[in-house]
Order: sequence, then C-alpha cells, then structure tokens
Amino acid sequence: MIPVVSEADLLALFETGHEVLKAEKVLKQANIALRLLPAPAGLATGCALAIRFAADQRPAFEAELSAAGVPPKIIYRKEQDGWSVA
Repeated sequence: MIPVVSEADLLALFETGHEVLKAEKVLKQANIALRLLPAPAGLATGCALAIRFAADQRPAFEAELSAAGVPPKIIYRKEQDGWSVA
C-alpha cells in the first residue's frame, strides 16, 4: 500500500474549512502540486482537512499563501514515529 503522506512530504493545517479551500485554489492557480486530505487524528486545528505538498515546494507554497492572506496555522513533517512541526 502506498502511504498517503511520505517522509518527503509536508502537511499544512488551517483554522477553518474556508481557509483550506481558499489555499487549495491559490496553490492550484500557482501550479503547486498538492493533495487535500483529512487531517490525521490528534493534529486537527479547527479544520478536519489538511494539504499535503512536497517539502521542496515549501518556499513557493508559503509565499503564495502569504500573498493571498491564508498562511497555514502549522506545518508538520511525517516521521517514523509520528509527526513533528516542520
């Protein structure tokens, strides 16, 4: 089975569903590859959705969302034993 989030990916969480959907739209317009998925148990910050993206896209990811006024609340990195703040 292919993992939904690999160690080469980051996971961005947002406060509201509106923010995550706006972020998804902004990132797609900027041609940044992403996947919208449920936030892992214990990580949700008010919204049950998260955006997975490649770690090497982080500078562009954050720049686009900051310019659009929808920065993520927190970004996590997948590790063998769980999640850590990236």
